[in-house]
Amino acid sequence: MVIYLDNIIFNMQQSGEESSRWAQFIRDLLPMPGIQLRFVEYRNAIANEHRYKLDLLRRGHLYVMRNLWLTRHLAVRIDGYTTPFIFHSSGYRLCDNPNAVNIITVDHHFKPSLHNNYALRRCDRIISTSRAVHAALPLHLKAKSTVVSTKKSNTNIALSVLKLYRSALAAAQSPTAVR
Repeated sequence: MVIYLDNIIFNMQQSGEESSRWAQFIRDLLPMPGIQLRFVEYRNAIANEHRYKLDLLRRGHLYVMRNLWLTRHLAVRIDGYTTPFIFHSSGYRLCDNPNAVNIITVDHHFKPSLHNNYALRRCDRIISTSRAVHAALPLHLKAKSTVVSTKKSNTNIALSVLKLYRSALAAAQSPTAVR
């Protein structure tokens, strides 16, 4: 299973709860067998205190993008995949590859905006970090939202998300899949 993790949260915060959680999520996914991790981030992501502690160059493919302020609201371009793969964003972004299964994490700082609402409508799955976040989502988005409580142990969070990834990929590979 190929998984692209969009590390834009590291550029949006110098330090903070969301980037700490995202870094821990990456640390928990790294040793898991059967997955190929790829990372998408901008050059200055390393300035985030939680990203600084991760050694992603040795552990997976790292795609470094330029011009954060110009491209942060645009879909990420990933070419070369003809079969479904996971694109999981930490910051309301989508992948423009038609084979990408777009997953977005929504945390307690969710604020409706034109960009956020567009990304949430277009994504395949939403991960809500709590029941309160799930309840705050507009009604038409609740059906594709899954609550993954951050009160679980970190390994349980990673396992819950991997289960969601497998389910989303299976749905995308189904001959009757409508995306």
